Amino acid sequence: MTPLQYDPNEQFDPDAWLALDESERMQLVIGYHRSKRIRLPNETAHAVIHVVLENQIALGEAFPAKNVLIRLMSEGLDRHEAIHAIGSVLSKSLYAAMIDEDANEDPNRYYLEKLEALSAESWRAQAL
Repeated sequence: MTPLQYDPNEQFDPDAWLALDESERMQLVIGYHRSKRIRLPNETAHAVIHVVLENQIALGEAFPAKNVLIRLMSEGLDRHEAIHAIGSVLSKSLYAAMIDEDANEDPNRYYLEKLEALSAESWRAQAL
């Protein structure tokens, strides 16, 4: 077992996170949700989104996810809720990329545009 503990509400060492392999990251995320008795319709899919986002955040300034996370937290979301807000954008972007008939379109452009538009207010409005 890795010494790193995962809590989506806490910052952690991005280098330690990136030093783990994907299966270890998945187990940390799944373990956190199980320990909190958070029931999920699909814990594996949920964990994949967490891991992808934590990977993007760990990249720091190399990818906009970290800045979006910071912005959402400054707008009043806790870190875990901000992860879910960004995760909703990621999930929709992945879905759009899978059904998009225009294979020449850059799927990252859609994701980055939606991240830019995401706010705590828009996230809360969609959750109602």
